[in-house]
Amino acid sequence: MKKILLLAVLFGQVAFAQRLQIKSVEKISTDGLSGVYHPKFSPKGDYILLSGVDYSGLKMYSFANKGIKTITNDPGAGYGTQISDDGNTILYKKNELKKNLKYSSLVSYSKISDSKNEIVPSTRESLTAKLQGNTPVYVKGKKMVKPRSASQTQKKAIIICVEDRLLALYIDGSRKVLAPNGSQASYIWPSISPDQKRIVYTVASKGTFVCDLQGKNVVSLGKLNAPVWLNNRWIVGMDDKDDGEKLISSVLVAVTVDGKARQTVEAPQGKMAMYPAASSDGKRIAFNTENGELYVVDLIEE
Repeated sequence: MKKILLLAVLFGQVAFAQRLQIKSVEKISTDGLSGVYHPKFSPKGDYILLSGVDYSGLKMYSFANKGIKTITNDPGAGYGTQISDDGNTILYKKNELKKNLKYSSLVSYSKISDSKNEIVPSTRESLTAKLQGNTPVYVKGKKMVKPRSASQTQKKAIIICVEDRLLALYIDGSRKVLAPNGSQASYIWPSISPDQKRIVYTVASKGTFVCDLQGKNVVSLGKLNAPVWLNNRWIVGMDDKDDGEKLISSVLVAVTVDGKARQTVEAPQGKMAMYPAASSDGKRIAFNTENGELYVVDLIEE
């Protein structure tokens, strides 16, 4: 019997994949802030990173003391942010304009010492980074840079990014360009599944898809913007609509990797749910509303 994903954002007890059940839905207090967006859980789930509506700045909300700490106000810091396995290192990009040209640098922030260290100086080349355990690994100018300390680990370093509108997959330094929906398509929002066997990505004006690491076995998931992996079976994204100028509606949607099960999740109290994030254990979902309010859904085993 196929398992069906059911979610409820507020009230009720609804089964999630017949194994998980909603325990609670909490609105996180962010008093004093004009709005928070683009949440991202730490691997241990003890804090969540937040940014501005345009990805500017980076703030940390602690679940332990319910406090918010500003890490940086740098432009672009909230896009593609990476967190180390132990949660003590945060990797982010700083964007700046020089003579109307965009430059980016890569910065490492230490949660323990509350200090910053520039990993890659300001450059015009594209930057995509991740943390291999606690060690920065990044792609700069179509080349993967993997420090020796990271090379000594057994785990492969895998980075997926967009280059010239196509998908570029890096595995331990090797580079492969993928165009699972054709080379004329424009690809955005790619990410690797937790088991590192699949890629989820969105094609502009076409929807979201899943494929394997060879760019084969493509499955359509329909409209699912800003997709994230809940686990190896489920992907969560948003179905948003606008009138060309402003947002009209946005709801969360969860879809299985085979595209056969799809469930719309209404926003709490009629508000628009946007930019979902999933905890590494798949037991929590966070999202922001159109007005920059933050919600966290807690799930439990049946």
